[in-house]
Amino acid sequence: MRGVSDYAVVYDITSDTERGKVDKVLKGFGFRIQKSVFECRLNKRGRNELIDRLEKLHIKTGFIKVYRLEYSSKDTVIGQTKKADIDDGHAFII
Repeated sequence: MRGVSDYAVVYDITSDTERGKVDKVLKGFGFRIQKSVFECRLNKRGRNELIDRLEKLHIKTGFIKVYRLEYSSKDTVIGQTKKADIDDGHAFII
């Protein structure tokens, strides 16, 4: 899809309340890879909306990072997973 990119969103937040709010926002934009890692497929508008909603949470006990994922080579998955654990093979499980 043109204009759409994959993003990894990772967070490290100590407050259960803040972490819950972040989790709720991220579930609306992507799917969980690990406990504090989500993968989101977004266009520019969706990316901007996600960042805006996360900024409005005013996180005080940690941080959130949004990384654009580049797929210039074939993905590699290491370890045993069920097909349902991975979205289109775009997750790296190490």
